[in-house]
Amino acid sequence: MRLLEAVPEQRRGECWWLVLRDRTLVAGDEGGGVMLLSEIHLTRPVGRALWLLRLSPVIDALDRVLARSRKRLSPLVPEGPAPRRYP
Repeated sequence: MRLLEAVPEQRRGECWWLVLRDRTLVAGDEGGGVMLLSEIHLTRPVGRALWLLRLSPVIDALDRVLARSRKRLSPLVPEGPAPRRYP
């Protein structure tokens, strides 16, 4: 939780948070989706295109819709610990 020290405790559970390499915090519902796509090597061109087209609010809205649909999506992505990778 040291990475989220700058975030007020009541805001920590509101959404997911992205912590960049320089320790900049980006809220998942305030541009985090596009920023995450921009940070991942394979999706970097998509993230940059979304940023240039100023579609971050659209991605944030999609994230909120998916978050509200979590119960219906749970059979596809069950709650709990992630599968372990083989060494």
